[in-house]
This record gives sequence, C-alpha cells and structure tokens, in this order.
Amino acid sequence: MTLSFRRPSLLSGLLLVGIIGSYAGCKRDKPPATPATNPAASAQPAISPAPVPGFDANRTFADIVKQVDMGPRVPNSAAHARALKWMDSILTGCTPNVELQHFTDPGYSPGETLNLTNVIASFNPNATWRILILTHYDSRPWADEDPNPKNHSTPIPAANDGGSGTALMLELARQFKNHPPPIGVDLFFDDGEDYGKYKVDNLDRYFLGVKYFVANKPANYNPQVAILLDMIGDSNADFEPETNSVQSAPQWVNEIWNTAKEMGLSHFRTGNGADIEDDHLPLIHAGIPSVDIIDGDLVGHVSPDPNRKYWHTLDDLPKHIAPSTLDEVGRLLLQLIYQRFPRDSQIL
Repeated sequence: MTLSFRRPSLLSGLLLVGIIGSYAGCKRDKPPATPATNPAASAQPAISPAPVPGFDANRTFADIVKQVDMGPRVPNSAAHARALKWMDSILTGCTPNVELQHFTDPGYSPGETLNLTNVIASFNPNATWRILILTHYDSRPWADEDPNPKNHSTPIPAANDGGSGTALMLELARQFKNHPPPIGVDLFFDDGEDYGKYKVDNLDRYFLGVKYFVANKPANYNPQVAILLDMIGDSNADFEPETNSVQSAPQWVNEIWNTAKEMGLSHFRTGNGADIEDDHLPLIHAGIPSVDIIDGDLVGHVSPDPNRKYWHTLDDLPKHIAPSTLDEVGRLLLQLIYQRFPRDSQIL
C-alpha cells in the first residue's frame, strides 16, 4: 500500500484491470470526474444466488503467521520464492485455472533486475459476468516509516500490508473449490506493488505487477468490478468508503457497505474515507469500476491509536491482526459473491 491524502491527490495511472491478462497505467493528476459505467451489466440475464459457504478466519490468520515466518517476501529473496511456491500449491489444489506471469523490472541499484511473478486464479471460467479481487503479496523492501532511522533500509514483515489480503484470498479459493461461485471470480495476487520510493520517483515504481498485468490484458476481459483488499486484518480496523472508489464505482460502494450494514459488521462504517493512492487507481484510469477495501487510517499513521502506527515499519506483525476482523471481511465477500451480486447483477 502506498500513500494516503485527505485532499485531491496526484494520481499516477498505469492501465490496470482483469485476469488471465493484465493492465497498467499512465499518470493522471486526479481521478475521473465521472463514474465509470459498464453498460453490459444491465444486459446480463439474471443469475441465481447460491448458498453462502462458511469462512475459516483462524486458518486465514494462521496463513498470515506462515507468511511472516517465511521472512519478508521481497522480490529476489528466498522468502519471496517460498511464498510463491506455497501460494501456487494452494491455488492449483483449488482450481486448474492458475496462471503464473513471470516478468522482470529494473531495480533501484545499478544493474539490478527484479524477478517478479503475478499469480492469477480463475473460478467459474465460463461465466461472462465476472469480478476481479486483488491484493499484493510482496513485502516492502524498506521500513522507511519506522521511528528508528536505522531500520529504514530493512524490509518490513508485512503481516497486514500484504499478508492479510493474501491469506484471505487463499481462503476464498478454498471455499470456491468446494462451493463453486455462481459468478465468475478471478483472484489476482500481484507482485512488486510496494517496491517504490515515493520521494524518489513518485509512483513510478509502485504497482509493478499491476502494470504488467494491465499491459498484457486480453482486450475482451472486462470485469464488472475490481475489489482491492489492502490491510484488512487489524484488530481495530476502520473500513470507510475510500474517495477514489466512491468516484469510480458509487453503486458498488453502496452495494458493499449496505451489505456490511445489513450483516451488522462492526468494522465497516460510512463516512468520508481517505484518498488512497493504491492498486485500484490504474484500474480506474482504465475505466474499470474499482473499490478499495482498506484500513485507511493506518496509512501515514493517521490513527491516534499508538498501536495502529505500524504502516511501513518493522512492527507490521501478526500481533496487530485479529481473526474477528478477517472473519468480517471474508464473510462479507462471500455474501456478495454468492448472494448479493447474483441477485443484483442486472442493475449493478
């Protein structure tokens, strides 16, 4: 996860979107003035909802701990390779439709080449009404927000910022295996998202996996919506509608937060969320309605709670994660996928 502002921010667009292919973006100064629309949605036939499976929050938490125990998943590191092999093993056990996108990008050191891999897993591949869910699995190579300057060149553990979204999406894949979703779902684990140095080159070297993904996207892949999961496990998480998401996909934001309210989920609150520079900006620039589910007050250490000031520090550890928060996010996504989105597919 990158930066947050409570004012209009300079957006760097790359093009981004879909699955079995990819997207990237070009620089923008502000989000689109009008919401992106998807005329095809209203032409779709009704989709029958399906029973909602359960969600194993304890297993999800255990998968966060497992990632942290591997070490920081920094590109070119042994921990990164272990994480990739582990994710691929889980996903290929859930669906035959897994794609590994290997690519390279220049690093900051002279002559350095980053070896990166996106992982994309598709469920219900024949469905034309599809959604994209994404998160990054890489760890930031430098704890540049750590209170101790000596740690600024040390990689972060990334329990919440990278680990939580990855673990939750792996648990979704397990549920999809045993309970095929009524709509098409593409899970995109992007690499190199948190590599950049904003003070050096703004967003130029953030979202590396998303850029590659966008650049290689098939022209006919256009999901109804993209849902980004970023830092979704904190015990005191506060998920408010993020500004760019509201501008890009107001009907989807309403659908998600109204469903959360109906379910009585305590971490989802209405209000004026932060303006976040995150993976969804390239998607928005490409015309894909996109929603960022993110604990925005963690970014920039905005939260007054001293226990919530660990973004981009060495304190991004499992001790801050609560299975109950993971459970809320996981159950919400399953409710949307199996019930709400099918029910409302003709009007979204």
